[in-house]
Amino acid sequence: MTRSRPPLVRMQHIDRELRNNRYPNCCGIAGYFDVSRNSIQHDIGFMRDMLKAPIDYDRQRKGYFYTKAWEFDLTALLDEQESEAIAAAAEVLCHFRGTPCYDEVNRAIGKLVDELPFSFTREGIFDIYSFNHPAAASVNHAALSLLEQDIRYRRKVRLIYRSASTHALAERIVRPYRLHYDQSAGTWYLIAFCEKFQATRIFDVNRIQHLSRTTGNFTVPSLFSVSNYIDKAFHQAIGIVPYDIAVRFTPYQAQWIRQRRWHHSQKIEEHDDGSLTLRLTVTVLEAVKRWVMRFGAQAEVLQPTELRDMIRQEVNEMGMVYRNRRRK
Repeated sequence: MTRSRPPLVRMQHIDRELRNNRYPNCCGIAGYFDVSRNSIQHDIGFMRDMLKAPIDYDRQRKGYFYTKAWEFDLTALLDEQESEAIAAAAEVLCHFRGTPCYDEVNRAIGKLVDELPFSFTREGIFDIYSFNHPAAASVNHAALSLLEQDIRYRRKVRLIYRSASTHALAERIVRPYRLHYDQSAGTWYLIAFCEKFQATRIFDVNRIQHLSRTTGNFTVPSLFSVSNYIDKAFHQAIGIVPYDIAVRFTPYQAQWIRQRRWHHSQKIEEHDDGSLTLRLTVTVLEAVKRWVMRFGAQAEVLQPTELRDMIRQEVNEMGMVYRNRRRK
């Protein structure tokens, strides 16, 4: 009968106890993990029978021990399909080249792949899946590295930040909460509390011109959720007043709109002609305007009126550019 595989964390704990000659027993380990004694007996049996761990029981010490030196081999837990999936993960990881943790995770996966009991070519899983490696976006590595540590140790930082709208430089003291990667934009953002405006803000890391540490520390408010804050953003922009957005897409464009989740608040209303209306609740009209205009005449804003007027003005200004520009 095939044994089900126990949780890795329990096996690693058992291995550590055995390696340190602590003579663990089932009752003690079961109490540590708050599971049944039978579960730990199953774990030890799996390690002994399936992983060939040299485990024996000492009746005098009332605990288990290794009868000889043995290395806990993670690759023995993987079958061929799982091993191929690990190799594929290395390919996917290339999307995150330049991130603070990329080098460490890439080395860890590389070591694991090197020890796998199967050899890999571009066959197997790579005949089924392929991965596009996008051009690496510019990354402010120094800022990311410092911010990672400041978030970890809850240290305030001083930013010299260039505004996207005015291009002016401004100094800000912020409490960094999280580094957030937007895959669609290929850009890193910092979610932080800005002491000047007494509000949480989103900063483009590549717009940070200078970063220095302060002597102050902070705590994240217990009622504040960084994840919930990110959910409220639209294309990494967030405001205060919520707007109910309705955009109608032509039948042609609707087929692609259906395939993606554009915002956590979205609702889709289907129409008989194949078109659809996408409804969102967001707090920044400017970000929605830029997004809608990507679709040209295939999208029409139904509401709110402010957003229709913003797009109408932009279209008129674009028309002036093309009417007035002479051909060379």
